[in-house]
Amino acid sequence: MKKSILITFLLIMQIQIQAQKELTVMFYNCENFFDTFDDPKTKDEEYLPTSEMQWDIKKYNNKIKRLAEVMDSTVAGVGLPDVIGVCEIENKTVLTDLVAKSNLKNRTYKSIVTTGLDERGINVGLIYDESIFKFEGSEELNATNSAIEDYKTRNILCVNLTHKTSGEVFYFFVNHWPSRRDGEKETEAKRLYAAQILKAKIQLLQSKNPKAKLIAMGDFNDTPNNNSILKTLQANSKPKANELLNPFLELAIREQGTHYHQGKWQVFDQIILSPSCANGKQFNFKNGNAFILKKDFVLFKNYKTGEVKPNRTYGPGNKYYNGYSDHLAVYIKLN
Repeated sequence: MKKSILITFLLIMQIQIQAQKELTVMFYNCENFFDTFDDPKTKDEEYLPTSEMQWDIKKYNNKIKRLAEVMDSTVAGVGLPDVIGVCEIENKTVLTDLVAKSNLKNRTYKSIVTTGLDERGINVGLIYDESIFKFEGSEELNATNSAIEDYKTRNILCVNLTHKTSGEVFYFFVNHWPSRRDGEKETEAKRLYAAQILKAKIQLLQSKNPKAKLIAMGDFNDTPNNNSILKTLQANSKPKANELLNPFLELAIREQGTHYHQGKWQVFDQIILSPSCANGKQFNFKNGNAFILKKDFVLFKNYKTGEVKPNRTYGPGNKYYNGYSDHLAVYIKLN
């Protein structure tokens, strides 16, 4: 009995030591993570108890359970990610409930949410462990081009954190760029504008502190090969001088994906890093440490057709599936 207790203790110590040697950063499009209350300032009527979807407290709590299950699956044997970026969330309330009503409450998480211009009230947010990071500040970058009058998109969230042990400075950007709903080419200018705003901010921060680690994550609604990412943002899998590192380009080349549309997987969800993320005192990105969480429990499999796609909360005709999201989560490790 004493020997088994000792072995268990040593395993726990090994896990804790391993956790201290790496940081895990995750991004997840939560797909319509609304609360159950009507916000008179936004068009959130679709997700209310009285709506056709009957979005009540039971379904809301089920959604929290599902999202937390995904977030707890990124770091096998270690625990939840240290930093989690999210999009398609309604407000601060949903992130507060996510942390309080799930296994996320076992970490000392703090959350920050934007207050953007999206008509439905869709926003982006960041969750971080305040026992690991010191909060230095945050701001929202307006990604809506005022010259185009037919849309209002989500703001880009920029959060400045300092790692308490290593002293390394981090800037996390959470993005949810305009969708392709009206056509890829027809909406490309909107995403190019968002890329310009993000790129300008990154260059400004790099000029002030070249050693700062800048990490841009999000649902970009473009693939790593599209102009907004590859040319405007200048993010590549093998970056040249003054370019950013996008490890998800390699995953896209291998025909992996985070979003399934019209029979095709595409890598819309990505985590992009400044060159400084590969050089630093303690936490550095190494090739092969970028992942798409494509586990069986987040997938819907049609055994008749062989089609595999993300297991959503709702399906066609507002049929309730009690699933997860129409996107897969992505994450990276800094060793």
